Amino acid sequence: MKTVSKDDNFYFLLVALLGLLFSSAMMQQLFSGGQKTVLALIIICLGFSIVGVKHQQSFYRNWYAFLLTLAAVSGSVTFFDEYDLSLVTLFALLIFLLSHTHTALKQVMQSEYVSKNQIIGSICVYLLIGVSWAIIYLIQIELFPQAFNGIEAKPWLDNMFEAIYFSFITLTTVGYGDISPALPIPRFFVFIESILGSFYLAIMVASLVSNRLNQTPHK
Repeated sequence: MKTVSKDDNFYFLLVALLGLLFSSAMMQQLFSGGQKTVLALIIICLGFSIVGVKHQQSFYRNWYAFLLTLAAVSGSVTFFDEYDLSLVTLFALLIFLLSHTHTALKQVMQSEYVSKNQIIGSICVYLLIGVSWAIIYLIQIELFPQAFNGIEAKPWLDNMFEAIYFSFITLTTVGYGDISPALPIPRFFVFIESILGSFYLAIMVASLVSNRLNQTPHK
């Protein structure tokens, strides 16, 4: 099995995701309405995560770059023209995040050696799941404006942090109740995320412990 190497690490991805989460919170609290800045920060943060992809994996780099470019262009068109391409932007971001999740999960699960890099990778996968589901919720709000109680029907960038907040509250099965799904389809995705969050933690912890026990005799 292939181990995660220093040339293909998760440090860039972790920094990018934490930067995305913090910048979304900061813009929501301090600079409400700065949609162009929020979109630029999203593209920059996610673009920075590509740095951690192996230089030999040109296909993945080009694929990620294409999706981010599509998100940036469609988002800019929405701002400067009369065309609303919000769904194009959101689907491009969702595919980017899901692709990153698949790649990161594959690397973490295939590694037989429990290193700091693998642990960081497992954290990154958890964060990617939460952010991906936030984009799914934003898509639902675009399609069904009354999809959630506690989230108003506004441009998706204005709802970005509320969707991220609700996604991680659901993923961790905390459920404060300040935001709740109001329609059947959003409710379906909410309980799927809560189940996924619980199973991911159980499976990942079991996998890390098993790999750790298996590598001990070889030392």
